[in-house]
Amino acid sequence: MHHRAAELYGVINIPSTVWFAPNGAMVRPPTIAPGDDRFKQYTGIDASVHHDALRRWVIDDEDPDPDLMARWSQPDAEDQAAARAHRRVAAYLHRAGQDDLAKVHFDTAARLAPFDWTIRRGSIPMTGGDPFGQELFTFWEEWDAAGKPGYGR
Repeated sequence: MHHRAAELYGVINIPSTVWFAPNGAMVRPPTIAPGDDRFKQYTGIDASVHHDALRRWVIDDEDPDPDLMARWSQPDAEDQAAARAHRRVAAYLHRAGQDDLAKVHFDTAARLAPFDWTIRRGSIPMTGGDPFGQELFTFWEEWDAAGKPGYGR
């Protein structure tokens, strides 16, 4: 519910995978990498691509895609960074029982990052909605119509 890992590692869509070396260093940033093909119709991503890359890294000691790391290592756009800050403030206010104040920050976060799954879907239960209800389906339709932004970051 707090989405700490999403905020720490920059996860904006689901399902995502982050790779860490035994020493704790991140070697592959959050990547849309489903564990199986259950979501293939939504993502258009074949799970075997991720599995093959993971095998090359673990078995063959091949470095993960350096271009992906370079793209991911760029700072967030100003709106995205501000959206995450607003969501953190909103979540804090919600936990403190100040839902009227929290709503302003949830709404601002959603406006600044309209296709960020952590912000939009992750906030639904904190705003009193059903995370598997109509609000989710409406968001998914908007995201799909916009070309599924965030995939292939």
